[in-house]
Amino acid sequence: MSSPLVLIVRLSLSRSGSLGSALRMTVFSLLLTWLLMPLTSYASIPNQIHRIEIRPKTHFTRITVKLSDEPHFKFSKIPGNRLRIRFNDTSAPLLRSLRRYSDSNIGGLMVSQRGGDTVLTFAVAANRVGWRMVHVEGVPALSLDVGPVFLASTTGRQALPGRERIRNGAEKLLKNFDPPLKPEIPFVPTDRNALKTLLNDDDQRLFLAAEGALYKGKLTAAEDGFALFASRQSQIRPLALYRLAETQYRLQKYTQALESFREAAREWQEFLTFNPAIMFYYGDSIARSGDLPGGRQLLAKLIVANADKKYAPVLLVRMADVLTRQGGEENARAIYSNVSESFKDNKAHQIAVMKLADRAFLEATPDDYQALSKTYADIAANTSDFDLREETVFKHALLEAINGPADTALDLVVVYQKRFPKGVYSTVIRDIREDLVALVYQGTNWAKNPTGLIRLVTDNQDYLATTVRIPGFLPAVSAAFDKSGRPLDLIVLYAGLLDRPWIGEDNAPYLTLQVADQAELLGDTVMARKVLQSFLQRNPVHSQSRWARERLGAIQFAARELPEVRAGLSWLLNKNERASFPVSYYYLGRSLWDAKEYSRSAVAMESYLAAVKGVKELPVLVGDAYYVAASSRLALGDRKAAIGLFESGLKAASKERKDQFLYKLGELAALEGKSEQSRAMFERVLKEGTDPDWQRLARQSLEEGKLSRQPQPTSKKK
Repeated sequence: MSSPLVLIVRLSLSRSGSLGSALRMTVFSLLLTWLLMPLTSYASIPNQIHRIEIRPKTHFTRITVKLSDEPHFKFSKIPGNRLRIRFNDTSAPLLRSLRRYSDSNIGGLMVSQRGGDTVLTFAVAANRVGWRMVHVEGVPALSLDVGPVFLASTTGRQALPGRERIRNGAEKLLKNFDPPLKPEIPFVPTDRNALKTLLNDDDQRLFLAAEGALYKGKLTAAEDGFALFASRQSQIRPLALYRLAETQYRLQKYTQALESFREAAREWQEFLTFNPAIMFYYGDSIARSGDLPGGRQLLAKLIVANADKKYAPVLLVRMADVLTRQGGEENARAIYSNVSESFKDNKAHQIAVMKLADRAFLEATPDDYQALSKTYADIAANTSDFDLREETVFKHALLEAINGPADTALDLVVVYQKRFPKGVYSTVIRDIREDLVALVYQGTNWAKNPTGLIRLVTDNQDYLATTVRIPGFLPAVSAAFDKSGRPLDLIVLYAGLLDRPWIGEDNAPYLTLQVADQAELLGDTVMARKVLQSFLQRNPVHSQSRWARERLGAIQFAARELPEVRAGLSWLLNKNERASFPVSYYYLGRSLWDAKEYSRSAVAMESYLAAVKGVKELPVLVGDAYYVAASSRLALGDRKAAIGLFESGLKAASKERKDQFLYKLGELAALEGKSEQSRAMFERVLKEGTDPDWQRLARQSLEEGKLSRQPQPTSKKK
């Protein structure tokens, strides 16, 4: 059944060679005169649901809806694993008993009334069933089969792996995003001469400033300005109310806008004929309030009054937008279709083509989306309208993000962001880019293309929130920088990532260590120190803060900041603590020895020696560690432990360091009364030694014939 509106639209908008422009305008006016009339022949004969049957089958469940006439309906999948069928201009009993029905495929059928429409909503088994709609034209019934047997055909239209969040977000956006409509009518400021008769000079400047803010899109400032004049009882008040209502409409404060419009209209109804843009906003506000006939009637009057204007076809498209929002999809589609065919030289043609494309957006699949994608791309390339270009560039990128190659989609998203950095969809596009970066990373073998991975990461470093959660991502990036020999670039990247709130506490320690390591490698200890200190300030009790303190301690030790080393690493001596880097014990032991804290110095050095025991190639610090540990034990009066440590140190020390161990063992042997052993040690210093200081001390001990304690030179580290 076709409505009179559809038939009239098709008739009046069709163009033929014999139809002159004047006659076309007459027919166009007749069309809009018809639009002024209520659609009684269509709306007064609603359809009616007589019966809803549910029949469980072997492999699926069948829902059959029987009506008095052929149904006009819309089927959709909605969040929460639910399906919905909306029957236009249809009434039905509520059938509450169906709410209790449940089987392995469906459950909880709810029948509700939405205006003149009936809505059937029910749940389906998540990820286990598909569905098939059966409807024969002319038959007053439809059936919906739900079950596992249809899963393959249903999932064939679902998002590609990894695109689920993008598709779900797109579905919500296309269904729920309802910004203020733009009638494309030029903004008409208030005549300055007229204002002079209504306001003094100061108020004139304030009013014009508010209109300037409205024109420039500074809506909050405009609202404050017009509210000031609307609150006064004066001659300017009706105009201020209209301007206030227009501002509130564009701020999406539709309820307040309608109240302001109605108050203004009560005081100055004739103004609507002077300002068609405000008349449009008023009509849409009425429709948004639920009064579709009232809104449609005012909008139709507007179109009739401006049928000779270039923007009249756009107004007709906006009329279709209003009808769509109120459930008049069939009428809206007819208007879009005819405008797209009949006004090819008008901007309305491109808007209508886009609106028709939007209706196929969520039905597109990876196999057939290309033609739809080209439609958006063509509009974006050819339109001169900024807002339309932004919308089509965004939808082109979004469609590709759902159905196309991830790298192609990512390129399109970047194009949108560069062209519209503060665009309407900037928040949405950010989330999409984050997902696409992760998909590009996961879908590419980067082992042989480290430069490509570096480019991906550096170009998208603000959009790695999803990617950094992928196991192995950051190590792969580090390896890519290492292969490319670009440690400085790695430092810059990772230091920047550490400031991102989404980096995650599991990744922060890894990034910090990498920055510190690379900075130290380049000799930039200032950078390494800064990063480590910043991390510790932000995360004093983080599970990985210990190793950060150890790295910082190493830098401080190299700078001879021994008090800071003691303060930062003393926790290593606590019970059950273990250093991530054994050398941290050495740094701590040395700093404690410097402070004459011999007991803790001995423990720290012995912990270091125990940690490196069994290492195939002993660290060069082992010799000094033995010497400091032994000297600390000796200072504590534990001569036996000191002798054992000196003897072990003698075996482990390099040839250049043996002198000090031989001398100390000779000195201790003398204290123990073992003169021969003492003399043998001193003689070995003279024969095998290389350090003149230790040889001088050994020679003095032998020449004096007594083994007195001599001043000890400071241990020399290699």
